[in-house]
Amino acid sequence: MIFVLINIILLFFLAFILFYTEKIRFLKKDSSNILLDILKRYPDLYKAFKKTTLDPMTFSIPGLFKTQTLETDSKKLDDCYDITPQGLAVTENHIFISAYCYSHEHHSVIFMLDKKENDPPKTMVLKDRTHAGGLVYDKNRQCLWVCSAAKNHGRVSAILKDDILNYQYMPNSEIIPYYHSVNFPTIPQASFITIKENSFFAGTFDKTKNGVVIKMTFEKEEDFTNNDNLDETIDIPKRAQSMAFYKEYCLISQSFGPVSSKIYIFSNEQLSSGKLNSKTALKIIKTPPYLEQIAVYDAHLYAIFESGARNYRKKTANFLMEIIAFHLPTLLDIVE
Repeated sequence: MIFVLINIILLFFLAFILFYTEKIRFLKKDSSNILLDILKRYPDLYKAFKKTTLDPMTFSIPGLFKTQTLETDSKKLDDCYDITPQGLAVTENHIFISAYCYSHEHHSVIFMLDKKENDPPKTMVLKDRTHAGGLVYDKNRQCLWVCSAAKNHGRVSAILKDDILNYQYMPNSEIIPYYHSVNFPTIPQASFITIKENSFFAGTFDKTKNGVVIKMTFEKEEDFTNNDNLDETIDIPKRAQSMAFYKEYCLISQSFGPVSSKIYIFSNEQLSSGKLNSKTALKIIKTPPYLEQIAVYDAHLYAIFESGARNYRKKTANFLMEIIAFHLPTLLDIVE
């Protein structure tokens, strides 16, 4: 028994040494080389990254070491060192990132990055400590939707484009207002969101069983009114983090813990059936751990990972602190 215990302890310390040796080796490298070294372990991603036609192909996630936001109790400006990125939305000119405080001591935020100019990011403070697990930009209604907080049901809230552009966090430390909210009473929370044409999809994350997506359709293209009678329920794989669409494909990211994440590729026909089973996916793409939201703009897939946050850098040697763009036709093995 003592011999077995000694071996277990030795194995634990060996794993500990190997983990931190790998982490130190990566920290000593140039950041671009670190990224390439990580992606080379995932052939599908690496190939699609090398085919990316964007400049730049990566965008640094702001606030990972320190973010100024409101302290929850005092409502005063404070430094948060536990900001954890979650949601991602991409437009022609901007990238939006939602993030929450891992220690739940500060208000959640949304960062806005300019894709073409190297300007400092704009930080927008949300009204509470919501997980803010998903973002999507709505061109029809000219607003940014974010997963917001509600008791015992899902909710998403809209922030108008004009309010985003006019928002000034300093010097008054104001909270950016929600213009409109939509409730999803049949799901416990809205973990992620996306839009396809005039339909809105809000999904749940479940560690142990299949998740659910509610499809809600707006009555008019530019109106916020929705028709509850048109709501549909879609079963999705467990541990789903986000959903995105590209042409005739539906993509779902899945992630939990320090093991490789996955992107499942389904057809829109499979989506219409109301059941997306991981075993029937057209393709499964492995990715680095801690993948959160994926977002599509034009022919590129953008991916954000939470591994760059302080509390996750402790858990993996191969953490990513960038949003990464991948060429979608290459990733899906289709010819444009």
